[in-house]
Amino acid sequence: MSNTTLLLLTIAAMMLAAVPVAMMLKRFLPDFLHRSAGIDQLENRIYVLHSEIHELQDRVNGKVQRRNQASAEKHRAETENRKMERAIAEIALQPPVFVHEVGDPQAGLSKFLVNVAQEKASSGGDKSQLNPIWRCANVAEVWASNAEEAKQLVEVAFPFKMGFTKAFQKTQGRLNPGRFNPGRIKAPAP
Repeated sequence: MSNTTLLLLTIAAMMLAAVPVAMMLKRFLPDFLHRSAGIDQLENRIYVLHSEIHELQDRVNGKVQRRNQASAEKHRAETENRKMERAIAEIALQPPVFVHEVGDPQAGLSKFLVNVAQEKASSGGDKSQLNPIWRCANVAEVWASNAEEAKQLVEVAFPFKMGFTKAFQKTQGRLNPGRFNPGRIKAPAP
């Protein structure tokens, strides 16, 4: 046998031996690499991280939503504040209105509004200095059961002899006990 034949036989024997070894490596090597690389642990860690990412994203979304709500609330409050400041500025420019309450607000009574003004006494009476509140608008809220009673109460509180002029406005209706405003300050009649 020649060297070439020996070489070919050796290569053939090696190939015959290599095929079962290759088959065994093909069968066992992936499992071995899989176990040695810790892929199961890595996969588990990836699942945990994935769920943590979703949890964090939900928390971030919640915080963003709360921030947007707070921003909208702040914007609404600032808008309301600007409206109030404009209204206060407009009211500050208007002259004051003095409200005189005649009679006691009670259930079943009607509120009559009367514009009241005072001019200096005309019949040679007292020519004293006019009270400064009468230079502004004055309204009397008269609580009475009917218009005649209201006229009598106004005449007693603001007599013509003292220079008062009165003009009735339309009736506001009957007093509802649940809607009475107890914070109203009763202005004394002159």
